[in-house]
Amino acid sequence: MTRFERELSGELGAFWKKDAEKELERVKADLEAGKITIDENGVARNCIGRVLMDDMLEKVQHLTDKANTEATRAAREAETAAFLEEYRKNYQGPTEEEKIEMRAAFGEGETVFDIITGKRITL
Repeated sequence: MTRFERELSGELGAFWKKDAEKELERVKADLEAGKITIDENGVARNCIGRVLMDDMLEKVQHLTDKANTEATRAAREAETAAFLEEYRKNYQGPTEEEKIEMRAAFGEGETVFDIITGKRITL
């Protein structure tokens, strides 16, 4: 059982049950207003067109059976992969301000590995 399900069931107390019910009402209003949409494949998206994360998807699924978990997760993975590819393509290296922050955190002369770009940065 997820945390939200525990809240909604009342297992965590009256406060959390009421809070979960209010959250479902907010999500329901967003669905009705078109701020959350579900396409023909069952992919749920937010008001700016981004694929929903699992916590919000769970709430949507409490309200409708149109959202598909697997399709939404697959779309989110594809969205994330496309974002990372674009980020790597446009990455110009750390700014001077970022380098100063890294030196403060790791020390002068250290090498930092950027896991997103795969580049090593010598401070």
